[in-house]
Amino acid sequence: MGHGVSERDWTADTLDELRSLYEPLRRYAAVVARFDVDPDDLLQEAFTRVLIVREGSVRDLRAYLRQTIVNLAMNERRRTRRATAAIHRIGANGSDSDEYPSELADLMRLEPRVRGLLYLVEVDGEPIADAANAVGMSASAARMALSRARRRLRQEVSEEMHGE
Repeated sequence: MGHGVSERDWTADTLDELRSLYEPLRRYAAVVARFDVDPDDLLQEAFTRVLIVREGSVRDLRAYLRQTIVNLAMNERRRTRRATAAIHRIGANGSDSDEYPSELADLMRLEPRVRGLLYLVEVDGEPIADAANAVGMSASAARMALSRARRRLRQEVSEEMHGE
């Protein structure tokens, strides 16, 4: 039996909810994804994955899609890391680095899951417990990850400002 989507699988109200989630989730994907990954690509893949399952098996569309976006971003990061390592192994010149890294570069060095947490808590103003659930972490692990990420970002920005 195939996994095709038919009209009886998804109600009009649920499809309307998916449409309403597109823009907020697109912004979320833009924060979670690497700079060279199109957030629309992540979001389209996440929507495809949610549409494959039957409607009743997804309790919270927003949470399911956020977690899917984080997982896709992490997979992309692993693929990129493997490709970079392979390039270095074969001796390609990897000296295309920015002489003046920006705060965005500092942010992009954080794991996608942590970037997602920062976005949800600092930009969207969500409670840590809800944000942690959205990215598949416990609330205590999220608090620790946020604390470390904030400290790391403050330190990196401070070092750049002082020319260290």
